[in-house]
Amino acid sequence: MVVEGSSMEPTYRAGDWLMGCWATYLIEGQPQTKGLLRHKVKVGDIVVVEREVQPGIFYVKRVKEAQLTSGGGAQIFVESDNPAGTDSRQWGWLPITSVKARIKFRLKRAR
Repeated sequence: MVVEGSSMEPTYRAGDWLMGCWATYLIEGQPQTKGLLRHKVKVGDIVVVEREVQPGIFYVKRVKEAQLTSGGGAQIFVESDNPAGTDSRQWGWLPITSVKARIKFRLKRAR
């Protein structure tokens, strides 16, 4: 994916190309669903999230907190690296199902 905006500066800036692993995710301590491979995210990971209220719009954010919910679910609190960015400080906690990818590395730096 290609970064747009400044919310993840200085880590990533507009025009950077990022490589991520698109999959279904869970957090540490959340049970695996039988027959379904799910990858894990942890605090500090940079992820791509899609909010339920904005389908089709993807945000790159850092996981700041992760917790299990009653009923075996999980939720995450994400933040921008740039304090001026929009994130869970405005949105609140996101369900783990909001995580669409975990960023592995920057493929190409913006010029």
